[in-house]
This record gives sequence, C-alpha cells and structure tokens, in this order.
Amino acid sequence: MSQEHDPVENFKHATESTARVLSGRDDVEVVFGGHQAELNDKTLHLPSMPKQMDEPLAQYIRGLADGMALKLHYHDAAVYQQLMPADPRARAAYQAMEDARIEAVGTEHYPGVAANIEAALRQEARQQKMDTVSNMDDAPLSEALRFFAREIFTGRGTPKEAQKLLKVWKPWIKEHLGDNGLEQLKNSLHDQAAFARLTHQLLNKMEMPVSIVEPPPPSELSDEEEKKGQGNEKKSDDSASSESSPPTGMSEDDMGEKSDQEVDMEGGYDMGEQEGGDAASETDSARRNTPKDTASAIFGNYKIYTPQFDEVIKAKDLCDAEELQKLRKLLDKQLVHLHSVITRLANRLQRKLMAQQTRSWNFDLEEGILDSARLSRIVANPYYPVTYKQESNTEFRDTIVTLLIDNSGSMRGRPITIAAMSTDILARTLERCGVQVEILGFTTRAWKGGASREKWLSDGKPAGPGRLNDLRHIIYKDAESPWRHARANLGLMLREGLLKENIDGEALLWAYNRLMARREQRKILMVISDGAPVDDSTLSANQGNYLEEHLRRVIDWIETKTDVQLIAIGIGHDVTRYYRRAVTLLDAEELGGAITEKLAELFDEKPTKGKKKLKR
Repeated sequence: MSQEHDPVENFKHATESTARVLSGRDDVEVVFGGHQAELNDKTLHLPSMPKQMDEPLAQYIRGLADGMALKLHYHDAAVYQQLMPADPRARAAYQAMEDARIEAVGTEHYPGVAANIEAALRQEARQQKMDTVSNMDDAPLSEALRFFAREIFTGRGTPKEAQKLLKVWKPWIKEHLGDNGLEQLKNSLHDQAAFARLTHQLLNKMEMPVSIVEPPPPSELSDEEEKKGQGNEKKSDDSASSESSPPTGMSEDDMGEKSDQEVDMEGGYDMGEQEGGDAASETDSARRNTPKDTASAIFGNYKIYTPQFDEVIKAKDLCDAEELQKLRKLLDKQLVHLHSVITRLANRLQRKLMAQQTRSWNFDLEEGILDSARLSRIVANPYYPVTYKQESNTEFRDTIVTLLIDNSGSMRGRPITIAAMSTDILARTLERCGVQVEILGFTTRAWKGGASREKWLSDGKPAGPGRLNDLRHIIYKDAESPWRHARANLGLMLREGLLKENIDGEALLWAYNRLMARREQRKILMVISDGAPVDDSTLSANQGNYLEEHLRRVIDWIETKTDVQLIAIGIGHDVTRYYRRAVTLLDAEELGGAITEKLAELFDEKPTKGKKKLKR
C-alpha cells in the first residue's frame, strides 16, 4: 500500500496539519512513537500508532494533540512561571486551573476539538482509575479541581469516568470556595495573568500558601532556556503536572563544587558518574583518593579485579522504545488488582507529608492578622474583644529519596513486579509533595563472571582476585526527571534476561555518592532486596563471606559516619542482620504498605545535629 493510501499515515499528516492550525504556528512538528504524550518546545510527542487503528484510539490521539496545540496558542510560559506557587499542592492546583482555562478558551468555537479533548480526558481518567475513588485519600485535590473548573468554564459535564472523583471532593471545594467560587474567573479566561492572580485568591481560600517560586538567576539558565520561553514552559509544566518540587537553581559548576566538597567531607567518594560510564573505575579512584582510615573502614580487603567491563546505563538504553512500552503494559496488567491498594497507601503518605508542609494558625491573639471568622461574635456582642491570628512556622526540610532496587535473578517474578509498581506509584506521590526521587537498580551484565572472569582466567588465575563480575548499574529515573518521563522505564525490570547476580556493597556506594552530589538537606536511601549479595564467580575465587563483609562495612559507614538516612526492605529474607533500620516481608504484596509506612516514619524523625563528619 502506498503511503498516500495508508490510513495511519494519512491520520498522522492530518493530525500535524490540525495542530499547526490550532496552535497558530507553521513550525509545529508532531512525532509519533513516544511512551506517553508530552509537549517539548514546538514538538508534540504522541504515543506510537498501531497498524490497525479504531475510532476511539484515533479520537484519543486527536485529543492529546489538540490539547497540546491549544497550549502552544493560549499559554504564556513566562507568565505561568512568574506566578507559579512554590508550595507543591498549590502548584498542582494552579496547573489544574490553567489547564481548564486553556481548554475553555481554545474550544470555545470548536466543538469537534472539545469532543476530542474530552475523549483524552476520559482515557486518562480510566488509566488513573478515577471511577474507583471512594474518599479523598484516593485522589489528589488538583485532579478534582480540573474537572470542577472545566464544568464552570465550559458548561460541559464531567465525564462519567471522573464523576466519582468529583463527587468525593465537590463538597470540600464548595465549603472553601462557595457555590459560585469560580464564576469570577470566567471573566478573565482570556487574560492569563489576571486569571492566575485570581487563582491565587482561591488557593488562599483553600488554605494553600501562594508564595512564588524564585526564578533561577540568568547565569544559571542554559542558553537554550534563556533563548526560548517555550523551553521554560516544558520545565515548569513537567514540574507542575507531575507535582514535583521547583527547579534546584544550581548550575553545573555549583554541582561540581558540591560534589568535590562531599568527596572531602564524606570520605573521598566521587562516584556520581555520567550515565554510560563505568562505576568500578571510579570506585578504584575513590579508594586511592580516600583517607587511609576511611578506606580501611569501607573497603577492608575488598578489591576489584578489573573495572573495564562495568557500566552505568539508563534504562531506556537497554532496549528500544517499543519493547519498553510493551513491558510497561505487561507490568500494569499483572498488578491491576494491587494498583488501588498501593495508590491508597501512597495517598495517605502524601496527606501525611502535606500536613508537615501546610501552614497552621494560632488564634485568639492580641496582635497579628484580624481573625475575620470571629467577627460575628463582635457583631453579636460589641463588648467582645477583637481577636487576631498569626501563621506558625512549620519545618519541612528539602528532601531527596533514592530507591535502590535489587535486580538479581532471585527477585524474578512477583517480587520484582511489585517492587516496580510500588516504586512507580511512590515516585509520583513523593513528587506531588515536593520530594525529589531517584530510582536505581543494580545487577551484573553476565552470569558467572562474564568478561571479567574471562580476563582473570587468561591472566593465569592469580590468587585473591577480588570482585570477578561485570557490574550493571541502571538508572530508571534520575532526580531531575519528572515521573511521567520515567514511567515506562520501570517495565524494563520484567525483561527476560535482565536480572542476574547482585553485588550490593558497590551498588550502595554508587547510590550514596549520587545522593551526596545533590543539594537537598535531607537524603534518604531505601534499599529493596531479597537477601545477601551473591555472585558465584567472585565467591568461588575468594573467601565465602567476601561480598557480605564488604556490604556490612559500607552499611556501617553510611549509618554511623554520614547524614544519609538508610533503610532496607527485605523480601522473603531477613535483612535486619545487615541494616539497623529495616523490615522483612514474607509476602511481596506487603511491599507497597511497608515502603509508605517506613518513609512516613523517616519523615517524622527530627533532624539530627552534630553527626560526625569525616575530614581530610
């Protein structure tokens, strides 16, 4: 079939032409083949198209494309960034209101476009299981605000897939905003700045702080960001739609200085290597540059025969996009009955963290802000004294959480599947709360030694070779990437042949040093494993507890000599014999609850002060 008679190709061409018309820009491009839809500068990335396409799928794709095209036309990234709240919950609500505004303005004279966007909303509501929502713990307020505002601005009803969500939240919204709380915004739909300022007033009524995100200095922006306002839109939209924390405001030079400082202060490690490099070569370098007493504490007699074949690699580089998408669908299918349970637990964690960030008030004071809620008492009794209120300070430290997942063969099946889903949902939850998240995995490139062992054999098998396998350290999600960009990557854990052997000590050091290159005050490292380190090649050529002893040394050093909060979750095996803060699960299905519970405990802890730092 020629391309001009291929219905899929015709559809792609029509989608791009429509996007250019709706956006008012001739330079818009549409690319098919991504894991999910996203807008990047002037390029619309849409999911892959099957060879046979039905009408519901076609309308869903049109809806995604139309929504992004309208955003290019009616959304000013600079205005959005200038007025974006710093508080994660307020930012998510701010984004929801802006999405509703864009749809209302853009579909005003295009009923066909309105139908397409509604089809996309229906599909997203089904994917997020909004039709199973039974209480406010099951879904965030921002999702409900999106549909509530949409009803007011467009006059169109909420799709049936999201009606339960809105039913749960609508009484709370009306209690805080009143029956006509959003009507005043309708007059400002065509003025984004005025609309944003009115949105701030509504956020105040919902007791959300609306202090503005401090923009990074021009010197810390890349040339591309300074040159392209739409590039800033991408950055801010990623942050808000995934409800993650604001940009770090740290230049690469600053990060380099920070890393060097931590090398000196925290024991000489510098393993925050670039993706695609090798970890062990830097392990050797770190050992050489580490103070002798620290090196002895961490390494003991541990050594690496050769780092030549080790790798640090991004998950997306281990298989093509189409396979990743299929693996992600397989993961979703296997855990469909657990999704709602883990999501509910994650939302409880979110509410707990938000409670720590939400402002609170002291009442009945003699000075401060006039307490308008008590004015009725003065009207009823003029002799009743005027009372004031003051906002109390809450302490919530800037936080990053690294989830380090054992990708060994013994995790195959149920454990790795639930680990993938749990970390996936928690990454999204933590980003909603302004907590940066990194998801890492560790395994080896081969069974029984790989190229490292071959080299050892060809060298005549010298005694005491040390670690004899090729490391594979996997980055599923780095701290700067929004959750939605990394979602498909977690499907890689289900790939046949990925899970091999586990060398935990070096993986912990790798994850630790990535953490230490970060600026956040609180650093949490959570390890999900099913037992002791195992590598047949290494253990056959060294003493039987060689890997285990190194792991114990690394754990002890992190727990006693650094400020990193280390916690382990063991699946089917007791990890409390290694880690001071640990929990052992006999059933892998308990993993989601255990992760949320332990993270909540860590966030409840007060900052530790005066912990010993290692000096040069």
